Order: sequence, then C-alpha cells, then structure tokens
Amino acid sequence: MARKQITLVELYNILYDHLDSTGWWPARTDWQIVWGAVLIQNTNWKNVDYALAALQQTTDFLPANIRQLSNSELEQIIHSAGFYVRKAQTIKNLCHYFDTYHDDLAQLRTLPASRIRQELLALSGIGRETADTIMLYVLSKDTFIVDAYARRLFQRLEVKLPKTYDGAQKLIMPELAPLTLRGFQELHACIVLTGQAIKTEQDWQNSFLAPYQLHLAPRKGE
Repeated sequence: MARKQITLVELYNILYDHLDSTGWWPARTDWQIVWGAVLIQNTNWKNVDYALAALQQTTDFLPANIRQLSNSELEQIIHSAGFYVRKAQTIKNLCHYFDTYHDDLAQLRTLPASRIRQELLALSGIGRETADTIMLYVLSKDTFIVDAYARRLFQRLEVKLPKTYDGAQKLIMPELAPLTLRGFQELHACIVLTGQAIKTEQDWQNSFLAPYQLHLAPRKGE
C-alpha cells in the first residue's frame, strides 16, 4: 500500500494533533534552559536534574553568581551530569559571553539570529545543537534543531538528510516558513517525544505515522 505524501508543515500538524508537547522543556526560567542545554550533552535528564537542582541552590541559575564560582566549585555542583570539567568550562564561557551583554537576554533577542549563532558557535564547548536550542527556547529565534531524533524520524519517513548539520538545516528551514516561533518550539518537542515513544521498527509500523511519507522540495541545483 502506497504511503501518503505529506509536507513538513503537514507533519507538524499531525504530530501536534497526536502529542501533548505542553511544557515539554523541563525548565521554569530562561537561565535554567541555557544551563540545561549544556548539561544534557551526552547524558540523560535524570542526571541533569540533580545538577540543575544543585546549581539552583547555590546560584539561583544567575550568571553573575556562577561567575563568582571557581571552576572546581562549579565542577562539584554539576558533577552528576557527567563530563563535568568540560561542561563547567562551557558554562563559564557562556557566562562571560552573556556578561558582554550585561546578562540582558532581552537585548540579545533584538540582534539578528545569524550574529547570535555565530557568536555562540565561537565559544568553546558550544556546538550547533546546543546553540540552536538556546536560540529557539531562550532567544526567540526561529530555527530547526537537527538532532538524532530528527534524523531518525526523517529516515523513517523516507527522507535522506544531508550528512552535515548545516546542510540538513538549510534543506529543512524553507519548508517551515509558515510556522510561528511557538510552532518551531512545538515541532522540536513533538519530534523528541516521537523518538522517545517510537524506538523499534515494530513501534513504527504500529504508530500513527506509519501511513505517511515526507516530501521535501529539492534544493536549487538538485
């Protein structure tokens, strides 16, 4: 039986209708999201939750307070998240970056997305996925996070994404022009929820997504 072709916006609508992404990101403040985006690298949320609880207790998540800590003190606080030496330095790098904007996230939100992304990627320890997470959920910039969940979903929907992060993002973003910022945030949340729920081929065949095949417009020159 042929699978029904759908656009990426149609996929978003299907995911949104079937999943509850309300309050998906487990954070109450913007700063908690920033530090969580670093701490979640190469670990799980259970470990991150312990680290965030300790960080909140000692600093209230405020970068000015974190800057007062030594690296070794910060490492002990976030120890449960693993890779704590590298992550502590990354958090410190972010703190120094935000200091150049007086820790004013509202000011950062007024800047062009391309400039913010370039500045974040220039920081040691900040990769594309982390930078885009901060941009999407904290700095209110439309972007698509090309994580493992997204690649797996696109593969199951018979779309082969470019191997590079930027190449895949460049292919996807024009398809999402109709979405609002909230739509971009919900789409990422729904993709993660889908990946967490659908793990095996049998799961996929029994899922609400099995009847569909995703169609993306080819890039110019292809």
